[in-house]
Amino acid sequence: MDDKRKEEQELSDAFVDKEKKDGENFVDENKKYVETMGIKQNTSEDKLENVDNSVEIAEKNIENPVEATVETVDIMDTDGGNRTNVVDETVDNVDKIEDAVENSDLPSKNEGGVWWKVLLGLIAFVGFLGYCWYATGGGLTKSSDIAITYAKDNGLYVFDLKNDAYKVNDTISNGGAYNYYYSAWGASASEDNEDLYYIAGIDAEGIGTLYFKDLKNKDAEPVLISENVNHYISSGDGSRCAYLVQNNGKADLYVYHDDRSRKVAEDILQLNGAYDLSKDGSYVLYKKGNTDEMALYVSAVATEEEPVKLSDKVALSFIAEKNNIAYYLEQQADSYYLYEYNFNEEPTLVAEQVTYVELMPNGQDVLYCAMRADETPFTQLIEDDVTDISQYDEKRQIAIEEIRSKMKDEESMEPIFQDCYVLTAGRKMKIHDTVISVASLPGESEFLVGYSMESPAPVKLSETNSFDEAMYTYYANLMYGEKEVFIADKVGNVYTLQEKNVVPTSIQVSGDGKSVAYYVPDETTGANVLKSESLDGKKGAIEVQKEVELMGFLGDSSDLVYFYNYNGGMGSIGVLKGDTPTEIDQNTTGVYFSDDKKEIYYLADPNTTTGNGTLMKYNGKEMKEIDKDVFSFQYKENGKLAYLKNYDFVTGLGDLYYYDGKTTRFVDSGVTAIYMY
Repeated sequence: MDDKRKEEQELSDAFVDKEKKDGENFVDENKKYVETMGIKQNTSEDKLENVDNSVEIAEKNIENPVEATVETVDIMDTDGGNRTNVVDETVDNVDKIEDAVENSDLPSKNEGGVWWKVLLGLIAFVGFLGYCWYATGGGLTKSSDIAITYAKDNGLYVFDLKNDAYKVNDTISNGGAYNYYYSAWGASASEDNEDLYYIAGIDAEGIGTLYFKDLKNKDAEPVLISENVNHYISSGDGSRCAYLVQNNGKADLYVYHDDRSRKVAEDILQLNGAYDLSKDGSYVLYKKGNTDEMALYVSAVATEEEPVKLSDKVALSFIAEKNNIAYYLEQQADSYYLYEYNFNEEPTLVAEQVTYVELMPNGQDVLYCAMRADETPFTQLIEDDVTDISQYDEKRQIAIEEIRSKMKDEESMEPIFQDCYVLTAGRKMKIHDTVISVASLPGESEFLVGYSMESPAPVKLSETNSFDEAMYTYYANLMYGEKEVFIADKVGNVYTLQEKNVVPTSIQVSGDGKSVAYYVPDETTGANVLKSESLDGKKGAIEVQKEVELMGFLGDSSDLVYFYNYNGGMGSIGVLKGDTPTEIDQNTTGVYFSDDKKEIYYLADPNTTTGNGTLMKYNGKEMKEIDKDVFSFQYKENGKLAYLKNYDFVTGLGDLYYYDGKTTRFVDSGVTAIYMY
């Protein structure tokens, strides 16, 4: 039972929260430097595959609970039609990459004239950051407060939050499996709770039949859209849908609107992010080709017009949810170009030599990094401090003149550092320079975090024997130079953390933008030590608690709640108010930090045999008991949630309830699974 609970909590922490973030992440700056030298750099190429498949990787690392997920969507994402098509790198790779670089041996000074460029490639490799920065949380994923769909006796049921629940379909599975806290197959209600798309009759290969149901009319028969469907995305208002039909091992893309379907394209790529529907349902993006060369197309949903090719060689694409603007990264020679595309208008070039791009969690702004436009003169890397060459012997004089000649002939080299920008409503704001890597923080804070460093001092000509040795020395200093962790907002205010040994993927900023919290590893055990400091610099870093598993701020306050001393499936909860940490509860599990409320939710005193405990919420001032004998819950929004209680592992059944923020309502008994949206 403890292992099962631990798995659930770990999934909630690492996998579920990643689903809240739209967009795709891709960094390939090292390819520019390394591949042009004839050195095979599989890592950079593999990253694209890793990024595209990270959702499946996360699922495979969890045992029984999500085995069916990969089967259901094959190699597509698993949100079953929700709006969050996430393509994120795993957090573990960030620190491992940096460790690998820092622990690697420097090339020998005698290995020829390209070794310093190889080292530059390794430095760029340190900046390979394709992760949405870890967000803590527990319970189940946050979702809009839309209709609850759930599984019972292999039937799909819907509860519109007001009227009695009713059965929509009696055959969810036709050979597949699902479990208590995650359903592998899509059931997606519209934001106004009037329309529902769902897949039923799922076979062991994850393929089923896609239906549409008018939720306003309980007695209306569901509309069969298509058979052999393994993935779909619906628009926010539920009026339109894009979906994939499996056809002899290939995927054909269709759109559905006004009670009819239309084929858009045959044999599109079967990769996560291979197609996307704008939230308003006006157009669909899709990719064709292979992982080495993907072409990007756009097609209007409501017309019969032929699709338009936007790019012959695209690395990634995503659609900003709030304004329906698309962005894509196109490869041109050995560089990447970022374009903005507003439907029915010509694409606009945003930036060249792009090394990283992502859609920020607010669903509108785009964060990206690009190599500096200006080349770096060699005079900035090598300082000619020799004033009297005659004081050297003939051999040394020749060496000095050769270095001077190369400095003059080569004049300058490609940029070393990246600059970081945020694109807001067509306006670019430069946030930081000398950036090694950067990514936005989760939630609505609109903050970003990254590594930066100062340029090393130039190598003195009087202290070097050759041009290659000078380059070697400079880049060695660059590689092993001190990196700083910075936090910035999207208007360019930058704060450098006082603590140097920060785990960057743990950083969180309070909702009021005044405080930051993060982990540093314990020097002896390696466990997380929670620290906090103020962003105005008035309060230095303070140690809050050792052995912390989860942490987060309460709503728009600087009150910091943390889950620690995890042991045997349970741990304690504490809160930091001002400078005073206080324990508020023990024997707890399933801690969830809501983004939109100044509250946390968790299970207290769970039964070690059944896993059922008391569902609690804490708002920074007081505790409130919501219900007893609760097994799992799904947070929705504004303090509302669905939860299973009296769950029985033997039968795999429990009772479903809905909590509206004030009172609980019984929905149904004998429930197998709550659908995630």
